[in-house]
Amino acid sequence: MRPAGLSASTVVATVALAVLVVIPSSAAEVAPMVEASRFTPASTHIDHVVIIMMENHAFDNYFGTYCPARSAYCMSPVNGEPAGLCVPKNPSNPALGCVKPYYLGISGMYTHDLAHTWNSTHEAINGGAMNGFYQAEASGNLPFGHFGGGAIPIYWDLAEEYGLGDYFFSSVASYSLPNHWYLVADKPPANGVNLSTPTNGHQTAAYKHTYLNQANNTRTVEDLLNASPSVTWKYYDWALPTYGHSIAGGWGEIGAYNYWNPLAADHLSYTSSFDQHFVNRTDFFSDAANGTLPDISWVIPADTFSDHPQLGNISAGESFVANLVDAVEESPDWSSTAIFLTWDEYGGWYDGVAPPTVSSLGLGLRVPLLVISPYTPLGTVVGSLGDFQSLLHFVEWRFKLGCLGAVDCQAPLPFGYFNFNQTARAPIIFPTNYTEAGYPMPLQTNYSMPFPCPTVCTITPGSWVTPTQETIIPGVDYS
Repeated sequence: MRPAGLSASTVVATVALAVLVVIPSSAAEVAPMVEASRFTPASTHIDHVVIIMMENHAFDNYFGTYCPARSAYCMSPVNGEPAGLCVPKNPSNPALGCVKPYYLGISGMYTHDLAHTWNSTHEAINGGAMNGFYQAEASGNLPFGHFGGGAIPIYWDLAEEYGLGDYFFSSVASYSLPNHWYLVADKPPANGVNLSTPTNGHQTAAYKHTYLNQANNTRTVEDLLNASPSVTWKYYDWALPTYGHSIAGGWGEIGAYNYWNPLAADHLSYTSSFDQHFVNRTDFFSDAANGTLPDISWVIPADTFSDHPQLGNISAGESFVANLVDAVEESPDWSSTAIFLTWDEYGGWYDGVAPPTVSSLGLGLRVPLLVISPYTPLGTVVGSLGDFQSLLHFVEWRFKLGCLGAVDCQAPLPFGYFNFNQTARAPIIFPTNYTEAGYPMPLQTNYSMPFPCPTVCTITPGSWVTPTQETIIPGVDYS
């Protein structure tokens, strides 16, 4: 049950807008899926889960050229861009030619924004053919640019030292807001899914009010946390204003219609039971240093260091992420923390893997997932299906919260990124400026991996091959 707080009549009275907020009286708990796994929440050793959601990059844009073959740096090849790839400019008119993906490098770390609406996303996917990007984005060859270890060494080093998923998808084939909803709920409000209509993203007041009503009728992880008061949590983004001030804003602004904080649309967040959970992102660093990280942390960047094209340089996003990771690794909580780092949607960038059809809304395009924990073996590459609901499900499962619905309860759990039977790994401190970083980093020395690898490399405790014994495969571009 939701706690007493702002009633619908109170909300209407406090703002000029005539907003009707309908709060569900109760909802039956959904029994969690029985996980066919040898793990139990206690056996994970994970007491703190940190979820970092960055912005607008497809998997191929960041990792399409990462580890094309097994090496000392990855236990299996990554499903990236195949050699000789050339994407048609117009699938129905091959005579117009095609575009080969190309390396953007440092000069491409600040670009203009690309189309990533519901309509353009589906046009790019083109029924699973993954060949509609040139027309959908209307940005020439830019959507086919990609980065590498020379431009984003911190991200590549994180993958090398910990775990990378290459079959992980955004949860809906649309823009940021509905995908952020899937981190905290089993579905987004209908009016938040597609802002391509009715007026090209500039919705009427009635449309906004309907969205607000839908948001307040959407059960979220807050409802589960309310029923489990012993589980601690914070949403590290910005401290909430009053609800009246929040709902008076516009789409994308800091407030109820913010694209990256869907819980800001829920009146429950502004009640005395919950408002203290919404804090400035800078609080994360003091909490980590003090060993007081909550059980669950959602960390959201500011726009200038979010990796979002046109809003900031990718180097600023790398620095933000490295500071977060280092804060955890230097924290007393490191040995009991798992960090999930992902990007909310493809941002208009090319990716070649068709999203599987799991519902009428998605999935969206593939995005990177990096998992950093003391129980993630070096060079882990996971090719099993996952999306943002997998992260929500992991939180629900680990802290015994129950589920919100069938979608999150059936989402695959991300166990492939962990070996909970291994001794906790020592922390690895990463440079926080990309100019001081370099890929590949020296590998940690308390694990061994046979090289050359068999079909799938298995990391087991033992002595490590020295860096001079590591082999770089001839002819492979590690940029």
